[in-house]
Amino acid sequence: LEPRTSAAHATMSYPALDTATQDCPEVIDTFLEDGSAVTCAFNRRGSLLAVGCNDGRVVLWDFDTRGVARNLTHHTRTVTSITWSRSSQKLLSSSIDWNVVLWNVATCEKIREHNFGCPVLSARIHPRNDKVFVACPLMSSAVLVDWSGKDAVIRTLPCDSDPSEWTQQVKGKVEQSLVAAFNHKGDQIFVGSPKGKILIVETDTLQVLKDIQVSSGTGCIIKGITFSKRGDYFIVNSADKNLRLYKTEGLQAEHKFQDLVNRVQWKASCFSNNSNYVVAGSAVEAQHHIHIWDREKGHFLRILEGPKEGFLDVVWHPTRPIIASVTSYNVVIWIVNYTENWGAFAPDFKELEENVAYIEQEDEFDELDDTDAPMKRTKVEEEDEVDIMSVEAHHYGSSAEEPLSEDELVFLPTIPLDDADQDTDAQAPSANQPEPEQQQRRRAPPASAAGSGGANSKDTARKSRNSGAKRPSSKPRARRSKADEAEPEGADDEE
Repeated sequence: LEPRTSAAHATMSYPALDTATQDCPEVIDTFLEDGSAVTCAFNRRGSLLAVGCNDGRVVLWDFDTRGVARNLTHHTRTVTSITWSRSSQKLLSSSIDWNVVLWNVATCEKIREHNFGCPVLSARIHPRNDKVFVACPLMSSAVLVDWSGKDAVIRTLPCDSDPSEWTQQVKGKVEQSLVAAFNHKGDQIFVGSPKGKILIVETDTLQVLKDIQVSSGTGCIIKGITFSKRGDYFIVNSADKNLRLYKTEGLQAEHKFQDLVNRVQWKASCFSNNSNYVVAGSAVEAQHHIHIWDREKGHFLRILEGPKEGFLDVVWHPTRPIIASVTSYNVVIWIVNYTENWGAFAPDFKELEENVAYIEQEDEFDELDDTDAPMKRTKVEEEDEVDIMSVEAHHYGSSAEEPLSEDELVFLPTIPLDDADQDTDAQAPSANQPEPEQQQRRRAPPASAAGSGGANSKDTARKSRNSGAKRPSSKPRARRSKADEAEPEGADDEE
């Protein structure tokens, strides 16, 4: 099942193709910053983006408005993985605080929780049943957990090696090599072992249906398994610095992707929304490089160079050509660099580099008479009646055998304030506005003060007439010359 030799040499030796007309992201649009991000995942429609943080929070972003919609707080340490249910009503998160939590997204409440007694490195929810998930605890076998009943039913998945062989030293850090993932329908579980094999296990009976030898020798540890949106392809990331593309039907190896120049390890990988591209990020520290290949031909397309903050995770938007990659601090959003083509709006439109004087034709802007209007206008005859009342259901993002569910969560509703909070805000006086009693005191002084003030003013006016005080003159005062203005202060005193 080794890939074709020609495809392996085509990964980096081919020149970069002209991708101006392809739907492939190439520029940074914005950054999503709310805590130190570790992992992220889109929901089924791509309207919500869940980001797991280093402080244990799960931040839900409204992807259309680029604003924070919810904050799920329960974990006390780093979140390791996030997966959505099919209806986007629930979300499963795992953490190194030994817990796996199932959330109600709409109410931000915790539905179920299970403590494994050790850090959980990954957990993936069943694609058809949100009460079943597979988890990979540290130094333990992968387990299948069923929350259908009151108590959790835990079953251990088969493996071909001892748990002591499932960890490796990478630059002084201990990393586990055991991974597990559901296929598109959820009836099979793909388990990667440290011996370079992938065991295909039936979900109901936990029997090994088939095994695939991906690589052999040193560095054959399986680090990740990622399926495409439709489930017809999957990528295997191994420790020998290669990404292998397999076809689900027949389990045939299609291509092998690698960096022949730098020979880097791959941190995470994913498919595009239409499975035409394969995306992977390098595991080099202080380097945020995303490599993109053509899935069908195996050609290397381009490298996206982001901020020098390291690479942790990458996902592709389910319906649009948008990539979300996780750095050591935030989430980077990559989009397609669109160029404005004004000639597409009208066939006779011409783009001018300089302004040109336009000469109006004689009858170009003349108003048409009612008698000549039917002669000038063309009438389009429609044979069939147009139905403007019925609404067709959108089936994008759904499988061929099952339509979208009616209880699917697309957008999060706003949370209104309680009546008690609104009354408190309304009754609380503002710091800039005085209270009503103070305003009345300022407007109307006491009667005694007003009477005494009036008597004093009459006595003052009578004394000014008797003393012959001079009134101020209405004539304008003469302006001082510039020489006088320039004289220093105290000049008259010296004279």
